Amino acid sequence: MKTTAKILSFIITAVILLSACGPKPQYRTRLGKKKLKYYNSVQYDKGQSPKTFKSFKNR
Repeated sequence: MKTTAKILSFIITAVILLSACGPKPQYRTRLGKKKLKYYNSVQYDKGQSPKTFKSFKNR
């Protein structure tokens, strides 16, 4: 009974730790926020020319 509880607690702890160390989604990074702001200005600011933005490939 104790070994089953230890194994189960180890598996749960491993899942929590591995999920916490995963990569951040794009929209939460600094570059992702800049891209989102640029694309929103292009899409939703009708009548205005889009702001110039440096190439995303250089980063």
